[in-house]
Amino acid sequence: MTSQIEESVLAGALEYWRGVNLASLLRELDEAGLAIVDNQKTSLQERRRLAEKTKEFRAVSDEQKPSEFKPLLKAYQNEIDALTKRMKFAEASFLQLFKSLSEAPDPEPFIAGLVEERKQRETRDSAQADAARASARVDALVAEVAEQREKARGAESLQRQLDALQAGVDAAVREQAA
Repeated sequence: MTSQIEESVLAGALEYWRGVNLASLLRELDEAGLAIVDNQKTSLQERRRLAEKTKEFRAVSDEQKPSEFKPLLKAYQNEIDALTKRMKFAEASFLQLFKSLSEAPDPEPFIAGLVEERKQRETRDSAQADAARASARVDALVAEVAEQREKARGAESLQRQLDALQAGVDAAVREQAA
């Protein structure tokens, strides 16, 4: 992947994820999850109730079994219907989630690209800060060199004046000695 994420690809991914409306999807999944947990509790209670009815049915005498069989069979049919309903609900929830996510672009390359771009930006910003500090140091050194040149010119001027005065003093001493 290049360090620059193509704008159209990123815009397409953004538009897709806006369409998914993740907050709404998560809310729906949360509701479905709560319903599934409730269904699991109900299923456990119903299985215990059926187990108890089956145990009671076995304890009934053979003469009473034909009259007790119909209600037990009806209880099993009701539980099968309830299990089928819960299965369809769980499958529909899964398929809804799958449908929402199946066409989603993989976010990993985008995130990796954004991380890489951030690292490059930080490196660039750091290099710009270093360059600014170096430029300021260069400016300070240029100013110092200019100041030193000015001092050197002043020293040369003073040296010429000193040489001229020395020559004048030497000439005056020669005149006086002559």
